[in-house]
Amino acid sequence: MKIRASNKLLNIIFAINAAVILILDQLTKYIINNLPQSVFPIEVIPNFFYIIRITNTGAAFGLFQNRTKIFIIISIIAIILIIVLKIKMNLKIVLYNIGLGFVLGGALGNLVDRITREGEVTDFLHVVFFAVFNVADSFIVIGFGIIILVILKNFFKKGAV
Repeated sequence: MKIRASNKLLNIIFAINAAVILILDQLTKYIINNLPQSVFPIEVIPNFFYIIRITNTGAAFGLFQNRTKIFIIISIIAIILIIVLKIKMNLKIVLYNIGLGFVLGGALGNLVDRITREGEVTDFLHVVFFAVFNVADSFIVIGFGIIILVILKNFFKKGAV
């Protein structure tokens, strides 16, 4: 079932989602960064999920370390593209706007870190055999997942978005 809404409501949903994700991301990073290093790792699910604290000056999986200016520029471009995509596509599908808000909130969360923490992003969620990540990263992935599902559903239903 596709839920449609007015442009005003969709803009509110988009903005609130982005703001909530940004606040949640920054709040969790604030808490993690103010805990003494001696409490880490915190075992949440034995042998599977831990809370640790690392800083990352690169991209996903620690790639391209110490390229702060490039990542700030890329983040700003991505944020602008998200907003342009929101305006130009003007999809009146609630889930699409939720997903786009998640991606924007996550992008803003990591950008705030890069600007205020000398290029470092705090990562703290560690699933064994996977990269360490944060709330912003999680919602970027979840948001893109939602967007892809909405687009695919519409593509297969109508033959085009």
